[in-house]
Amino acid sequence: MKILCLKSAILFILIGCSAKEDMEIIINKNFYEIESFPENSELKFTKLIDYNVGMPYKLYEVDSGLYIFDIDARDDRVFHFYSFPLDSFTASYIGKGSGPYETFSPKSSGIVDKTLWVQDFTMHKVIENDLTNLDAKESQKETKLVDYFSVLEIFNENEIFANGLMGSQKKFQKLNRHTGEILGEFGDFEKVPEIIKGDVFKYFFQAFFALKPDRKQMVSAYRWNEAIEIFNLETSESFLIRGPGNINNEFALKKDEFGVMKFGRGGEIQHCNVDVAATDQYIFVLFSGNYDNVIDPFLSDIVHVYSWDGSPIAKLELDRKVMSFSISPDSKTLYSFDMDAGEIIYITLDLPE
Repeated sequence: MKILCLKSAILFILIGCSAKEDMEIIINKNFYEIESFPENSELKFTKLIDYNVGMPYKLYEVDSGLYIFDIDARDDRVFHFYSFPLDSFTASYIGKGSGPYETFSPKSSGIVDKTLWVQDFTMHKVIENDLTNLDAKESQKETKLVDYFSVLEIFNENEIFANGLMGSQKKFQKLNRHTGEILGEFGDFEKVPEIIKGDVFKYFFQAFFALKPDRKQMVSAYRWNEAIEIFNLETSESFLIRGPGNINNEFALKKDEFGVMKFGRGGEIQHCNVDVAATDQYIFVLFSGNYDNVIDPFLSDIVHVYSWDGSPIAKLELDRKVMSFSISPDSKTLYSFDMDAGEIIYITLDLPE
């Protein structure tokens, strides 16, 4: 009997070890962990202008002012131009609505190659406006996408990069910028259990990403995994950086009574990276660390700064919690929006050259 019990115990241990091994998740086998940032700065925002109606999400600095991407569509427009010399708003672009060249649910946006663009998530399309002639109807372009995607970035004159495609276990999709069709996919997860699929896969690996302006590299910042991933778009190589908070949300992946894997929100789950921005010099990541059961866990007052080789540069501690942020092309100004005060705000940065 003792021998039988011993054999049974060994069998259960082996089964347990096997099950644990089968649930192992490896986003990228090439990774390293950081424990801290070499610099820690406490910074204060300054008010640029009042913005009492609307919800600025991204702010794109150009020589003469700011293009403000307003997801709540002040005056039924999602882009507003604020002129630095005139200290006032001078124009608004791309209407809020469900008609041609309008956006019903604006999500991603950007400026690339003198083109202002916005992704409509619900109507799964991309609207573009030529910045050199914004008022002309012929400067507008609309591309219908073949499916729903979480985040988009225009890569070049022919391609759009996207992520979040339901049913795909690749990190990114390449789309035809003119037809919206999927050209291909790239970015393998090193190891993910087969039982993690569908909505759970898409949600647990949700990520924000940004392209380096020269289009040679790209960074992905994971929402529920305390990690960022840097891709070399010329060599197809990538590596992961983990830390420094030792957050692990994998415990929230559990089977329900039907044996279906679920990702449970609330309690001890922590929000990780909630926004990302990139310049030629640096990667900037808005990091939360808040538990999911607190009020507004997606708001943060911490920005982590990295170089493009993955080196940690600085931890910026802000004096206000924000939902999103933007960085000027020269890496010298951080812009954001204070929802409580109704103010567009900024910080002058002094990062190492």
